[in-house]
Amino acid sequence: MARPLSEEKREALLTAAAELVASMGTAAPTVKIAKAAGVSEGTLFTYFASKDELLNQLFLAVEEDLARALADGYPNQAGARERSWHLWSRFIDWGAAHPHELRAMRQLKASERISEASRKQGEALFRPIKKLQNQDLAEHVKGAQGQGITYAYAVLNALADTTLDFIAAHPKKHEQYKHSGFEVFWNGIARTP
Repeated sequence: MARPLSEEKREALLTAAAELVASMGTAAPTVKIAKAAGVSEGTLFTYFASKDELLNQLFLAVEEDLARALADGYPNQAGARERSWHLWSRFIDWGAAHPHELRAMRQLKASERISEASRKQGEALFRPIKKLQNQDLAEHVKGAQGQGITYAYAVLNALADTTLDFIAAHPKKHEQYKHSGFEVFWNGIARTP
């Protein structure tokens, strides 16, 4: 009779995969991932049938964790600014606390190894909040017809990256940079063409 799989080993493999994908990309060897998790490469393939399955499961695990962080305490009844602040604040706090997962997620999103089914499953996790965020940005961005919202998201992503870089370099200024980044975003997109 086969022994039951350990959730702790599976989590250790996903954690090791996140760290190595963050630093090496999806080319990170499974032998290194297994070693970092403290298991043999054969054990890795007991938990994940292939490297692609491992990468897809990592992608979904990171997406689920981020979606939970964003949704936690979401102020449905608040105004557009407060809801946008909530998402920004949660994302910045999550990204600062999970730098390997954030870098791994970016690598995985750009990878052809992530299946269309995994991408759709990941997108579905964010659909309710994304719908509300689109409405909030449309209300806030003057003349927001298509390109205004697309531009606002591009600015949001760039500012989030910059904010997280500064927080990593100066952790004691976490709150200051988080607030400043949001103010630059919120005030800047109001002038979007």
